[in-house]
Amino acid sequence: MNYQSLGREVPKPPANIEAEAALLGAILCENSVVAKLPPALTTDHFFEPLHSRIYAVASEQIARGIVATPVTLKPLFENDPAMAAVGGVGYLAQLTGSGAGIIGARDLAQQIIEAAERRRLIEWHDERIAMLRDFASPIGDPTPPQVSAVGTIGATPYAWREPDTLPTRDWLLGRWLLRGTMSCVIAPGGVGKSTFLTSAALSLVTGRPLLGKTVWGGRARVWSWNLEDDGDEMARSIQAAAKHHKIAPSELDGLFVDSGLDGRSICTATVRDGQFQLFDPVFRQLTREIRARTIDALFLDPFVSSHEIDENDNARIDRIAKAWARVARDANCSIVLVHHASKNGSAEVTAASSRGASALVNAARSAIVLNRMTDDEAKRLGIAADDRRRYVRIGDDKANRAPAEAADWFELTGVDLGNGKPGDNVGVMVPWSLPDPFDDVTIDHLRAVQERISTGDWREYHTAENWVGKAVAEVLEIDASAGPAKAKIKAVIGRWLEAGALRIDERKDASRQVRKFVIPGHRA
Repeated sequence: MNYQSLGREVPKPPANIEAEAALLGAILCENSVVAKLPPALTTDHFFEPLHSRIYAVASEQIARGIVATPVTLKPLFENDPAMAAVGGVGYLAQLTGSGAGIIGARDLAQQIIEAAERRRLIEWHDERIAMLRDFASPIGDPTPPQVSAVGTIGATPYAWREPDTLPTRDWLLGRWLLRGTMSCVIAPGGVGKSTFLTSAALSLVTGRPLLGKTVWGGRARVWSWNLEDDGDEMARSIQAAAKHHKIAPSELDGLFVDSGLDGRSICTATVRDGQFQLFDPVFRQLTREIRARTIDALFLDPFVSSHEIDENDNARIDRIAKAWARVARDANCSIVLVHHASKNGSAEVTAASSRGASALVNAARSAIVLNRMTDDEAKRLGIAADDRRRYVRIGDDKANRAPAEAADWFELTGVDLGNGKPGDNVGVMVPWSLPDPFDDVTIDHLRAVQERISTGDWREYHTAENWVGKAVAEVLEIDASAGPAKAKIKAVIGRWLEAGALRIDERKDASRQVRKFVIPGHRA
């Protein structure tokens, strides 16, 4: 509001000069504080221009490996008029008078950012009022733009930073979860999303690679919030995994668990009287709780139960997703939102398979997808049809900040809780390797096959009466007609053909038809 035009006293813009001074003092006392500040903090967030310049110079010095103290900064500010106005360069030493800011530096930075955001909104509001008043400019996008110091949209010049001074990405679990970002887990119902999340949570909390993924930085603190299962069902899953991996009670000190069915529900957005309402206080409370508990990762399962918005509404889901991303950034943790895949039959689940609006996945850093083993994969690997549902393939379908990793296989193994006769049998997800058809095949077997097929006509095609696979089956002493064994034989023959140990010979058979026969290649 333009109070001057109304003849009223102009209110002071929102600012926290004390927080700015305390933060600068903390940085000059302990340079390592800079690495712990929110990445969002920039020089533009400081209200006092002198503070902004001090922060810029100190940050640049630290990034170059130079210690920033009142002594080292003194020559750089001796001729600064603003410094002279506050009593000279002795002001730098005054900033370090209290070391209290070192402990709460991150909170001080957040206060500075929030004050700057309020100032930005006030400036934007004044601009819109001015535009309405003179009717000269049309009202465009109602979203508050980024404004420069003079109140207009402005571009920020890039400040060169040496590559070797840039901070490394702060990964939590493998290349799946990254601190300060929001990720999604996507899968159809019944594949094992909740079981996967339990193993991921316990892997982080214990610091053990229970899923075959590195836990970076040692043991972490995890908040698992399930909006579909009750506390008893969550406990069954946790205790089954703990029993399987022999996890002691003391190793779960950093685990926090809440259930939506036990009265711990959450709603982040709704529509009332046709108006969309994003509950900012909920996100602020989440951020404060995550900071207070020093939580490293929050798992929310499922995303659809955390709001009251049509999940096909792209614009509104985008605002919710970005609000979660801000929580991850401001609390410096990893947020994992679990989402259902659309009903696409037996088709491969990808990031694009997520149900409803695409905005959720678009806002996520990674999209971890779960796929159950297909019939074709089971046949190729020699897995019985009844057993294939135990095997799940997991991979990041949106590795946009790290090289895409090959999908990993996992097995759902049952664990008896021993809580009755019979007791509950609960699935636990553990890493699983694809079976190698050469596990029990030796060079002696190859020599014997070469000797066996050196006489006679052995066809390449598996339906032929004289299929070469029958000769291989005789040597390996397995039944060539059995499904798993037949898949193994085909894989062995294929590998030997690729290596040149066997060769294809095209020639006419007795019926004068050109056929493909298999003959010995390089002698073993």
